[in-house]
Amino acid sequence: MGIAEIILVAVGLGMDAMSVCMAVGVRWHGSGQKLRLALSMGLFQLLMPLAGWLAGSRLAHLLTNVGAYVAGGLVFAVGAKMLYEALRSHPGAAAEETGRFIEEHIHVHPKDPTRGWSLLLLSVATSLDALVVGFSMGLHRRHIWLVSVIIGITAALMALLGVSIGKRVGKAFGRPAECIGACVLMILGVSFLCMG
Repeated sequence: MGIAEIILVAVGLGMDAMSVCMAVGVRWHGSGQKLRLALSMGLFQLLMPLAGWLAGSRLAHLLTNVGAYVAGGLVFAVGAKMLYEALRSHPGAAAEETGRFIEEHIHVHPKDPTRGWSLLLLSVATSLDALVVGFSMGLHRRHIWLVSVIIGITAALMALLGVSIGKRVGKAFGRPAECIGACVLMILGVSFLCMG
């Protein structure tokens, strides 16, 4: 497999991360938020092929069967939370309440989807397919480190692009764009469930 083919695979794998970041970027698009999304998406896309390569056939087969359901459920749940918050009279109220509850009971302080558990869930959900790709490349004795690095960098760049696109849409359309972004995440979640 040449570099061009690896990049095509990386772009295909990065599309989920880009779509999610577009939806999140409608409202959460500060420089720190953009950086957290890009680093997290890129890191998980880099690590998942390595994990798939190391995992062995049984684990990869299991995750192939349940991965779409796990990814779909996680992305849908984050989208539903974002929609609920966007529809409340005070933007950000639901996130603040959730953040206070988590801080008091779990000692974690997420205020938006680019922090804490939400960021972790989105990063895992959008990188599960890279796990199976890594397993496949391991079977064919590909250079997994090079492939993983290219996939990770590509995903990070696509995440940055996604947030930038989402930011422009959010500034142009305001609260309706937030609702649309949340619905996009929920639709992505359902599409993952349908693939499973």
